[in-house]
Amino acid sequence: RAMVSPMEDPPPADVAKEDDDEELQTMAQKETWLRARGVEIESVEDRRNAALAKKERASAHPLDHVEGITRRVKYVKIPCDSTHQLEQLFAVLAHDAHGDVLPDVLAPRFAGGGSVDGHAAREQAVRQLGEKGLELSQSAIENATKLGNCETFALVRPSHTNGHRGVYLYLDEVGLLKKLPANERANQLAVACGFANVSFYGDMFIGSVLQQPSPMHNTDFLVQDMDSSNDWLKRAVSENLEYNASMQVLQDAMRDKGGMVGGGSSGGGMPGGVGEGYTWSQTDDEIELTLIVPDGTKAKDLVVGFKPKSVTVALKDVGGTFVDVPNLYRKTRPDESTWTVDSGRDGTGTKVVVTIAKVDEQVWHSLEGI
Repeated sequence: RAMVSPMEDPPPADVAKEDDDEELQTMAQKETWLRARGVEIESVEDRRNAALAKKERASAHPLDHVEGITRRVKYVKIPCDSTHQLEQLFAVLAHDAHGDVLPDVLAPRFAGGGSVDGHAAREQAVRQLGEKGLELSQSAIENATKLGNCETFALVRPSHTNGHRGVYLYLDEVGLLKKLPANERANQLAVACGFANVSFYGDMFIGSVLQQPSPMHNTDFLVQDMDSSNDWLKRAVSENLEYNASMQVLQDAMRDKGGMVGGGSSGGGMPGGVGEGYTWSQTDDEIELTLIVPDGTKAKDLVVGFKPKSVTVALKDVGGTFVDVPNLYRKTRPDESTWTVDSGRDGTGTKVVVTIAKVDEQVWHSLEGI
């Protein structure tokens, strides 16, 4: 796949006609054909190489804090053994890092830590994927365990009542399948926030994000923030009730207006909808976001960030954010996700179409996870 956007000058008509007679067999031929028609291309390989170069630069001195280049963000470890004290930790992030970066930072901490019950894993996969879940092999389960996977749980979402500061738990995605011990302090914290029927297993972490000023970014969460006297915890239940009520009103309104429909015949009637500044739809294997951007916007003006559980679309230089979804409904495949810019020659305005590759064919009932 490739990310494409129209350039200003079309190719000569004789070149276009000559190329139209050729049959395109390989991806390289297709890219050459598109470039000949004035289309900017950034392939998955280009993005992979850029990400690798960025990783190599960051790994030169991963623990060194350099003023103006990196910043420290504090978070807290909640050991599952309640006899162990809460632990104040910090991560060194790029100074301009945006979105919630802690899932990537913490994923290696969940590597290993016990063998996964293959039977239980396949049962869960069948519930999520149907018969395809039966194809999940023991080696695939073991590999997922070795690599480490971090899942987030929103205790409080950013809103105007809490200064746009969200508080999130970070946990081992397969902690239950590893048969890790229950984390009673995390369970009690969830209850204090209004979540009575959730259970967490193994060591966990808690951190916070600030949604405004944009773009969203990690901010400090201290051990003393765990105290029940803190305002964020006192307001958690009412804020979560308000959020759930507003989501229900939104879903009802979308359903009344026909908003909960798929993207045409390709969507097969699957759920979709309207968010702040965008619409979304889905097929069996993709999520598609469509958003209107200022006329004249080109691919080089945008920064589109794909992560397994988040997506952002922003202007490169001025920092304006069009879309920021920090917690997608399910995990995705960043390396297979793409985006395009449509110059809006049909009179509908310049659009950015973001295509997010699903990990599986599970139906998404909303764009954002609970």
